[in-house]
Amino acid sequence: MKKILVMILFAINTYSCTGLSRLLDTSDNNTEPYVAFGYYLYLLSAPGICPTVDLTLEKGINYPLTLSTTNSVIFNISSANNLPPPNQSREYVLVITKDSTTNLEFSALRLCNISNSSTTTESPITSTPTEIRYQLYTNDVRTLRNAFYLKLISGNASVTIRQE
Repeated sequence: MKKILVMILFAINTYSCTGLSRLLDTSDNNTEPYVAFGYYLYLLSAPGICPTVDLTLEKGINYPLTLSTTNSVIFNISSANNLPPPNQSREYVLVITKDSTTNLEFSALRLCNISNSSTTTESPITSTPTEIRYQLYTNDVRTLRNAFYLKLISGNASVTIRQE
């Protein structure tokens, strides 16, 4: 929405003062079409908005959460003592301990700073009535912008999450 507003304001500003005739001017001093094209390219490639995280998971620590059916808890993974070797991927395992009657939805917004990113629902690698394990691959949690969502579908709202 912000991109469209900036684009509209730029167009109004460009044409309201000088008129269309100046845009059609073929002299060498007419740079406005190039500036407009530059703004257009910027708006297409401008980063998206990453959500504000509620929690940053540090490796090996249990985090108790109270979930809701209306709002998701948004978290990410800490980079402290948790990075893969340079130019390599790393597997991150998230373990959620829950009541046997609890149903959850876990989704990920990968590269949320890219304008065409989307949220995907993740499938667990293993699941028991009281524990769910998710496996995530990334090459570096410092540079990639990821946001993970955990939402209560039904059951007990109290869960614990840990990154192994």
